[in-house]
Amino acid sequence: MGAYDNSKRIFYYDVLRTLAIILVILSHTAKQFSYTHPVGTFDWCFAICFQDIAVIGVPIFLMISGALLLNRDYKLKDFIKRRFSRILIPFIFWALLHPFLFMICYGNPWTLTEYVRIIATSEYWFVWMLIGAYLLLPILNSFIKEYDLEGLAYLLILWFVFIIILKDLKIDFFTKLVSAHSLGWTEIFAGYFGYFPLGYYLSVKKFRFSDKQMYLIGLALLIVFTLVNINYTMIQSSHADKLIYYGYRRIVSTLQAIGLFLFVMYFSKYCENNKDTIKNRIYSFFKDTYMSTIILSISVCSYGMFLTHYFILYPLGWVTKNITPIYSLSPAYIPVVLMAITFLAWLITFIFSKIPILKYFSGAN
Repeated sequence: MGAYDNSKRIFYYDVLRTLAIILVILSHTAKQFSYTHPVGTFDWCFAICFQDIAVIGVPIFLMISGALLLNRDYKLKDFIKRRFSRILIPFIFWALLHPFLFMICYGNPWTLTEYVRIIATSEYWFVWMLIGAYLLLPILNSFIKEYDLEGLAYLLILWFVFIIILKDLKIDFFTKLVSAHSLGWTEIFAGYFGYFPLGYYLSVKKFRFSDKQMYLIGLALLIVFTLVNINYTMIQSSHADKLIYYGYRRIVSTLQAIGLFLFVMYFSKYCENNKDTIKNRIYSFFKDTYMSTIILSISVCSYGMFLTHYFILYPLGWVTKNITPIYSLSPAYIPVVLMAITFLAWLITFIFSKIPILKYFSGAN
């Protein structure tokens, strides 16, 4: 039997969370490979294809949080205590260790200033952003409960307009406005926070299309805008002779994320309602066999895996520089390195989660 005899979990959210952490690790792995190959070469192009597919990992994480946490009844004190204990305690533990690893692997100076700088500006930016977003979620939750989908649609239209204007359309007036008020305009109107209401909206909106049509629309969005993303990266990077890609808060990567979210959610719904199909057999392989246990375990450990995968990624960089050039190998090895990093990050998180004291630092929940 699979892990989903438990009615308290929603399978496609665990699938999405599992894909999200794998994509995040893939993004960081592929980027390391791209740095070791000249821009424009076949190996470089191969590596950045992985990078542009993986860029949607962070948006998917945020969209899942929005789908699960918004329009809920909870007391503000209980929400902050429960959510922040799950985020802050593991983050503090691994963030305090992280600078030591960084300085050892990359030869940074061993000073207090450098230690603090690494904590504040390193790859754990995602957690700093998440903390800020969670502080605002109760306000967004109240807004949605008050104005429902109509108010949510207004909020999303505003967000989409500003991601296009501020990020993709080079309008002189708005460029100057962003320069003058970067924290306010960029982060509030076109920042990461929009992914929370977007995830909730997609999870509850009743579209006029069938489940099959919706998952095909999602798949088409994912494929088309991934190709657009890859094309942009190749052209812009060739001109600049360095890696340049859309990043997270852009309309292209947002549409990629919407595509994956819709595809997984509606493919799951379609298969649940159409038992005697080949698609359902594929779906059942993942939901009703041992594979569901793997998906569930990775999903539960995903936050801890984000915190710990740097403890494998950085040492591999040191090995590449000093012993054997792992990241200089053909990008065909990216899936192999990805599997190794993913497994080890999961193993660290899983082992920590089973030890009485260390489980509070594991990030598994």
